[in-house]
Amino acid sequence: MRQIQQFSAGFNPGDAISNQMLEIRNHLKDLEYKGDIFSENIGASKLPFVKKYKTYGKSSKDILFYHHSIHSGVFDFLKSFRSPRILIYHNVTPHHFFESYDLKMSYLLKKGREELKEMIDRFDLVLAVSKFNQKELEELGFQNVGILPITYQLTKNFAKPEKTDSPIKKILFVGRITPNKRQDDLIRLAYAYKSMISDQFEFYLAGFSSKELHLYREELERMLDFYDLRKNILITGFLSDIELENLYQEADVFVSMSEHEGFCVPLIEAMIHRIPILAYSGGAVPETLNGAGILFKEKNFRI
Repeated sequence: MRQIQQFSAGFNPGDAISNQMLEIRNHLKDLEYKGDIFSENIGASKLPFVKKYKTYGKSSKDILFYHHSIHSGVFDFLKSFRSPRILIYHNVTPHHFFESYDLKMSYLLKKGREELKEMIDRFDLVLAVSKFNQKELEELGFQNVGILPITYQLTKNFAKPEKTDSPIKKILFVGRITPNKRQDDLIRLAYAYKSMISDQFEFYLAGFSSKELHLYREELERMLDFYDLRKNILITGFLSDIELENLYQEADVFVSMSEHEGFCVPLIEAMIHRIPILAYSGGAVPETLNGAGILFKEKNFRI
């Protein structure tokens, strides 16, 4: 039986790309295709089918999916294979966001974008997860780029319970703690809200904070002290599915200041939970939001 193997730079539980790889694997499994996931960097995953990419035993009968978002050794590893190959493009975050915080990450992102040109004509099928990403590839010279949007699976019998009224408003943003997602601007927004409207609110910045970006995290911590927001803002760190679900259930509004997104899955999650959305128009956000929230193009913290 022909197998379908998936490759990526990294695999981390809760990450949008990793979740899509799992969804694809589950769907293919239903169609009776076998296959594993191979990555250069594997986080806390203990799934038996998630493996280091160099352990892959080459087979001309396999179909290879490559999820691209950053430079790694995976693309070079796959270049020599003659198996049918499919590129799934998740976008590459512009490297300039990271220059002041993590030079290695900045370099990997810069190289990841540069090597896109080398991928032209090397894949039998090219897919992007959004029209925004599709347009980027077409401008580089890719042809016949299809769209494979990220899917979101509802749990069985999903229903949003009625919220209890509370004078304390709960504001939520979900996303890794990274400069492009602009948690610093969310803190500035919280300060403006506290200064001009009310101090009766809790703002949850839900997302994993990597040790490589400790400088950015430290900057956020200093801002919390400077603006006296320790009682109002919580940077949660990595959350389990249940913990994240609880935050969505309790949230009064979802706010995003992110300036670059290739899709932005949390917007879909907020829609599903019927949470009002305010979002800055960054990257694919307008496309994903698609009128289901308030979109703004300027950041004015003093109105």
